[in-house]
Amino acid sequence: MTAEQMKASQPVTIEHQGESSSQNQSEKKTHYIKDSASQVKSIANTYGLDAELQKDKPEKSLLDRAIVRERKLREQKQRNLEKILKFAHDACKDETAGEPDQDWLYRFFDMAQDIHNSSMQKLWAQVLKLEVTNPGSTSNKALKLLKDMTPKEAQSLQRAASLACSFGADNSKKLLLGYKTPQGIFSFGRRNSSNTLNLGNYHLPYSSLLLLIELGIILGTELESGEIDFDPALTLTYQGKPVSLQPMGKGCRLLYYRFSPAGNELCKLLGNKPNMQYYDQLVALLSQKFTLQEEVKSSVHHTV
Repeated sequence: MTAEQMKASQPVTIEHQGESSSQNQSEKKTHYIKDSASQVKSIANTYGLDAELQKDKPEKSLLDRAIVRERKLREQKQRNLEKILKFAHDACKDETAGEPDQDWLYRFFDMAQDIHNSSMQKLWAQVLKLEVTNPGSTSNKALKLLKDMTPKEAQSLQRAASLACSFGADNSKKLLLGYKTPQGIFSFGRRNSSNTLNLGNYHLPYSSLLLLIELGIILGTELESGEIDFDPALTLTYQGKPVSLQPMGKGCRLLYYRFSPAGNELCKLLGNKPNMQYYDQLVALLSQKFTLQEEVKSSVHHTV
């Protein structure tokens, strides 16, 4: 991985709304005690749709009210784009820049203008930065997937991305579950034994996995690799950290879920943010059937 690629993959954190300060917590409590009618009226007032809720007849005509509301919407969309461009500019260092495709930029702005959540805006800023430093990095399909994603769904993606790795000649992202081996030397019936981790222990319960599959971020079938060779050792890269695997016996295979091409693109946007509890337990699990060796210098010279 080059220095520019490492800079482009700085981690992006998608935060829970309302957890940034005690003030937000007190505001949440205020919302809890507000009755539903008052809440609907507040929403109507905020978005300029409260004419029918007022006791007196509105002074402005229906068309004038529509014009005012449309102007507010346009102002908000402009504000959203300006914030995203500011986040993107702040994230840039001295990377070599390219020229993004004009059609891609128009589609980007058309989608990004509707993003109001600050954490999601930072993610969109990362999309733009990556496209400037490496044009063609994010497909239109990935943009559409990101636009339709809620902050809660993005948090599930973030948790999955923190567990993602790649191995062998395929550098696409995968969720490594564990391994499968033959059951003993005399297992003529080809019976296999599986040993896997529970992803729910690392904040990715099965319900979140199903959600990511439904969104098209992860492919819906659990897969297994081919038999792992003794030589050369298989390189597994977890969050930028390479580890070589050599099986202790024949017939060892890895079990995993694969990210879709669009899901793979979105994982790269989030950058490397390892879950060390998962990594430590994965290493402990694989050590039962593999000899593991960390490759300190191969992160630059190794070709996956």
